[in-house]
Amino acid sequence: MSVSWIPAHVTGATEPFTLTSGPHAWSGLRPVDWAATGDDLRRAHERLRELPVRRIVAAVDVAARRWADRDFPERRAAAVAVAAVTGMSAETVDRALDAELGALRAPSLFAALRRELGDPEVLDGFCGGTTAIGPRVVLAVFSGNVPGLPARSLVRALLVKAAVIAKVPAREPNFTAAFLRTLHEVEPLLADAVVATYWDRDDDTALSAALEQADAVVAYGSDQACAAIRSRVAPHQVYEEHGHKLSFGVIDDEYFRLHGPVEVARRIAADCSDFDQHACLSPQVYLVVAEHARVVAEHVAHAMRAAAGDCPPGAVGDHDATVLQHRRLVAEWRAASSPTGGVWASDGLEWTVVLDDALLPLSGAGNRVARIVAVPDVTAAVDAMRPYARHLQNVGWGVAGAEFRRAAGELARLGASRLAEPGTMGRAGMRWRHDGQPRIAGLLRWCDVERGNRPTTASDAVAR
Repeated sequence: MSVSWIPAHVTGATEPFTLTSGPHAWSGLRPVDWAATGDDLRRAHERLRELPVRRIVAAVDVAARRWADRDFPERRAAAVAVAAVTGMSAETVDRALDAELGALRAPSLFAALRRELGDPEVLDGFCGGTTAIGPRVVLAVFSGNVPGLPARSLVRALLVKAAVIAKVPAREPNFTAAFLRTLHEVEPLLADAVVATYWDRDDDTALSAALEQADAVVAYGSDQACAAIRSRVAPHQVYEEHGHKLSFGVIDDEYFRLHGPVEVARRIAADCSDFDQHACLSPQVYLVVAEHARVVAEHVAHAMRAAAGDCPPGAVGDHDATVLQHRRLVAEWRAASSPTGGVWASDGLEWTVVLDDALLPLSGAGNRVARIVAVPDVTAAVDAMRPYARHLQNVGWGVAGAEFRRAAGELARLGASRLAEPGTMGRAGMRWRHDGQPRIAGLLRWCDVERGNRPTTASDAVAR
């Protein structure tokens, strides 16, 4: 099955490509005449402008509902392909798709629209003296660390009635085209406003040609990859970036006493196991008040073992395996020289729990390593995150009582964009302002009718 999506109305010339990732290879088509493709997408945008936003939401909801069924043929085929290329287990992939597609149901989309726009119908025309205009074409460059991740930015663009050029990720190229095939069955005008394709990271010609067609650019990837795109964005183009991020968890005394060690451990293990800990939303470290750190770590070891039985971890590549074995050796050496340290691990590389009293330089690539670091109190936990403020994203906020609001404000000022209940760190909804910015409203240009210039008769009224 092709990993590209080229609507039938696109008249520009295309060329075949073969995308390889390890032993896997997929075929697809890539535009050659990007100017013609851009013209086709701008015409698709004009047709999309005629769709009421409620109809767009309803269509996305139907497609997401179909994909919520694990036996839906398109999803089943995509999930098998994702598991093969990423090495994740089938259950891990399915849970990731459940989380990503669950965020695209109508109640979630309307909640996000209302939070950012007030009245979603400002996207259809003047409403209450104001209207919002989306870009004609959005270029979205995706990464593949989380199955199904492209759906969020793709849907945000379609909600504001923008056509999209989607560069599928090399690490997981199957999802985008598969989801668009379903969307085309539900509402052809939506899928016909998207071209999904691929070009090599070093193909400056293709990137430049695609950039020339875009009014807005959305980039996912490492800081280096995002910087390369950012340097080429023109002043008139809206730019949105999702670079390297780090996430933490915090457990204070009152939260521990409120929920107990078994439940706290289950929640920490869930956060460290979702997506095999490869998502930016996954915690690198859980900072736990020192009085309870050891008992939490012991229970987390049991919970990680249970989580691995319920949702098996994926295969660990050779490089990651070397890194993980080194992390274990360092942790064991530190534990041997400290009465407060400890290491619990599976016989293989399925999971690891480390207890330490120092936040060492963060390293590694996830793979279900639950690092429990003992801290005196919540203030010390916040201070431990300060060196990582530039990349801080998501915090599993296991804090209760009087400290909750004060310390939460400190984290917000530090740079955190989401404080989530422990156990739900990987399940961000569409209402979240992704990385701290309004990702729907951020794509829009607004036009307001001043009070003194409002129409006084029905014939003068601005049509909605």
